[in-house]
Amino acid sequence: MNKNMNSKSNILKKTSNTIPLKWYFDEKYYQKELLKIWNNEWVYACHINNLNKPLSYLTLNISKYNILILKDKNNSISVYLNSCRHRGSIICKEKKGFLKNNILICPYHQWSYDASSGKLLKTSSFVVPKDFDYSKHSLKKINFKIWNGLIFINLKNKSTNWSIKKRFQDYDNVIEKINFDKFEVGHTWKKIINCNWKIFWENYSECLHCPNIHPELSNLVPVYKRRLVDIKDDPNWKKLLKNSNPKYQPGLKKGSETWSLDGSAQGHKIEYFKNNKKFPGHIYVTTWPSMFLAIFIDHVRIVRVLPISNDKTEIVAEWLFESPTIQDKSYNKSNVIDFSVLVMNQDSDACELNQKGVYNLQSEKGTLMPEEYDIKRFHDWIRSKF
Repeated sequence: MNKNMNSKSNILKKTSNTIPLKWYFDEKYYQKELLKIWNNEWVYACHINNLNKPLSYLTLNISKYNILILKDKNNSISVYLNSCRHRGSIICKEKKGFLKNNILICPYHQWSYDASSGKLLKTSSFVVPKDFDYSKHSLKKINFKIWNGLIFINLKNKSTNWSIKKRFQDYDNVIEKINFDKFEVGHTWKKIINCNWKIFWENYSECLHCPNIHPELSNLVPVYKRRLVDIKDDPNWKKLLKNSNPKYQPGLKKGSETWSLDGSAQGHKIEYFKNNKKFPGHIYVTTWPSMFLAIFIDHVRIVRVLPISNDKTEIVAEWLFESPTIQDKSYNKSNVIDFSVLVMNQDSDACELNQKGVYNLQSEKGTLMPEEYDIKRFHDWIRSKF
């Protein structure tokens, strides 16, 4: 949603067809997506401070796989398939927790593994045959990358190149100037939305719905009242930029500092923005298929998107704050959290309505209007994977 500034308008010159509507519920196509997209792309897992102590762990489902992410006794991160090499049982049953020591023990037959290396340490068999090779029964390791405190996972068996500029479709160099790894996770919110994961991204990518679905947000961001994501969505944006009317200006309305119930940052600013007078009030950076960063003057919100089925999507939002903000008892986190939750719940309701409707038009395609250029870009990205 954060666009590079150039002289041209963002909008499409003509309408465009969407992807086929059956792609939002067809099970065969969904299975192809898991294989071609979710098994191949770098997927956001969590902020590293979710593993804030040695021997902490968390699990999550990506595609058909259950993933185990842990911090060992030496504070090193490891990522494995959460399956015992004996007969495949899940090892860690909980969503998150702590190991008693640096050993992973299968709850079924008690095979045990070194948490740091994944190597098999012991079986529960009374007799271990001489031809049994312990080295061939280590836990399956998963490719991962920790970038600026954010953990990304790739399910490919082979190593995959990592490039920060290629990972984010809307790259903004500000993400390399903020030390996200120094932030603390102040709040986490999860919701299951009854819609296909692509419908979530489409909703995120346009603001034609904003005045009707998000009256509070449209009041905070005047350009949204015009059903635009960016001032450059108007073909006459260069001329209108000279107009002092707030609806023709980028960023938040005058007097507001951040996305919050009252628009205030309560005296707190991220260190990088304290002397940056050109900050527009919010920056969005997207990496399909799994995550976007929303950067504000006093906090960062990370939203993770994971499909559960062809018509269910899990959304997890993490609010990140710098330590001084967290430690200040006078700072009211709910001021920013409650506002974003309001917006995300409004979006969820709209996405579920959209999902219910596509079943009626199984053999059809939708139509993209000029302002929905980012949806076309997303659809082109989807098509490129097949």
